[in-house]
Amino acid sequence: MYERAAVTLARYRKAVRACAVMNLRQAARAVTAQFDAQLQSTGLRATQLNLLMAVETGMATTITDLADILAMDRTTMTRNLKVLRDRGLVEPGRISLTARGRRSAATALPLWEQAQTRFVRSLGSQRWESLIDELAAAKAAIRTGSRPRRG
Repeated sequence: MYERAAVTLARYRKAVRACAVMNLRQAARAVTAQFDAQLQSTGLRATQLNLLMAVETGMATTITDLADILAMDRTTMTRNLKVLRDRGLVEPGRISLTARGRRSAATALPLWEQAQTRFVRSLGSQRWESLIDELAAAKAAIRTGSRPRRG
């Protein structure tokens, strides 16, 4: 019994260290916390600003499109949009910002840029560019179900 528990414990430790979900979510939470702290004075969270910016680009004409762009489930996107609509930042029944939403995003953007600059500097621009490429490859592999090509 003890031997089996030791083997299981070793496997758990290996899984914890290597787990894609755990590692990516830990990194995402840490980065999100840094950006949220920078944006605190605006009343927007980083995820809300991302959504406002995605809406403002006009690339999405439906909730499903917007959910796909931000890699979210449609029902989560609907809830997130409702919060922003209730705050008067997104037009009711449309995928567009109100004047207030545009002002909020414009106010928050320089703070986001400061957080982004600080993050990239701390990581190093070359590592950041490599990470962006690797994350894009990982997303593509997940979407297609194939293995990323080594480049």
